[in-house]
Amino acid sequence: LGVLKVVDTITTGDVKLEVVSENIDLPRRDDVPQLINELLKEQSELLASLAGTTFNFKTFLPLYVQYKMDGDHPLDHSYRYLHEREQGLENFPRMDDINRANIAKYLANIAAMEKLARIQDQISTLTKHKHLNDDSGEKTIKAELQGIRVGNCAILASPLELLTQIGLNLKESSPFKNTLVAGYSNGYLHYGAPASYYKAGGYEVTECLLAPEWQEIFETKSKEIAEQLKK
Repeated sequence: LGVLKVVDTITTGDVKLEVVSENIDLPRRDDVPQLINELLKEQSELLASLAGTTFNFKTFLPLYVQYKMDGDHPLDHSYRYLHEREQGLENFPRMDDINRANIAKYLANIAAMEKLARIQDQISTLTKHKHLNDDSGEKTIKAELQGIRVGNCAILASPLELLTQIGLNLKESSPFKNTLVAGYSNGYLHYGAPASYYKAGGYEVTECLLAPEWQEIFETKSKEIAEQLKK
């Protein structure tokens, strides 16, 4: 609706239209085996951290909710504790203490299992991408970069799903007042993550086919294309 209100007020005129398209070679990543080994080590450590409890999920959940709702009143009223008090056995572990210890173990197990699930997914993705890179038989991958000028506006297109920082870098280096960064254009090479993100890991880095050196090569060529459009 906002566009419809102003569209009739827009003044149009003749503008310069120009297109520049270039192919570049970006380095494929070769660190996948090392990453997988690190994940397998973490997986082994997490498996070793799992601790047995007296619970299954059916018994854990209602007890956990009870403790969360009324944590100031432990289960001292349980039959076992009342019986022990009558027998003068108050120094034995109370059911409340046992339950709290088991709840803590069970929660730690859940956290470990969540990490294990993520690791399994990462290993699967990295293995898939390693096969893609290995099957290509090449150490680089071709990418078509394209620049389109419409008046004082430039569109810089690439076949990557660029993370925000890359787009901001392209806009900052562009000689145009208005620069639009377009991804998924002329192909799709998965995520394009900044080189500084690789050590931190994460979904986008795991889904990246390229070595971290790709960023400098890509940004340099994109800047050259923008400057050609400005001439």
